[in-house]
Amino acid sequence: KKKKRMKMIAIFYHSFLCLGVVGALQAPLVSLKTKKVVLYSEEGGVKYDVGSGWKPTEGGMQSTDTPDFFYDDDGNSPSIEYTDGIMGSTGLDKLKGPRNSDPGVAGALDVDPTTIGGYQAASASDAGIKFELDTMASMGRFTEEISIDMAAASDTPRVHTIMVKPVCMSYEDFYAGFTADTPNNFSVSPTQGRMERRGGAPTALDIEIKPDGQPGTKTAFLVVTLPEENEQFTYKITVNAF
Repeated sequence: KKKKRMKMIAIFYHSFLCLGVVGALQAPLVSLKTKKVVLYSEEGGVKYDVGSGWKPTEGGMQSTDTPDFFYDDDGNSPSIEYTDGIMGSTGLDKLKGPRNSDPGVAGALDVDPTTIGGYQAASASDAGIKFELDTMASMGRFTEEISIDMAAASDTPRVHTIMVKPVCMSYEDFYAGFTADTPNNFSVSPTQGRMERRGGAPTALDIEIKPDGQPGTKTAFLVVTLPEENEQFTYKITVNAF
């Protein structure tokens, strides 16, 4: 009897502690037998099914997620055709009028890429070109030194042709002219043009010297410059008129 009494006292004490803690926190519990919400108040009373009649207000709680699809009969289904979005994010499907399927190469093969034509460069003065000796030429190192013998009293100009080999990887504009201290009876043709790329045909320049009737030695410096590549060829021409 003593053991049974001690067991009953222990159960009563344990139950008293549990009810005290629950009552202090006013925490709602769920009955395991009835599966209903149970609320223990400070007064010790028990209330069942607290809040069981609550319902959300009409239109107050709605999902904000965008569905992956729409039902045909929900009234919110937009009219979507199978072609919508077929062009991705390019926006080409929004363009009106006939569509052009050409990717932009029409006519590209109608021209010969090895032919240069229809291009006109700026003049030497407009391009700010100055025909001067560079550092190497000032030190006496020229691209080529040319010596010409001619009659001072001749009526026929003397023409000498030089061939300038291309050295750049692409087609480049060139300008040809003499330095400011060159006598006026020297000229070159052409004075500008477009030079072939490396490995292509050399550019022919005709140097013309008109006799002035005065024997002696005359010196001229021909400068051929490629301004875009900062490249320069300098030719020293010495004329011995007799």
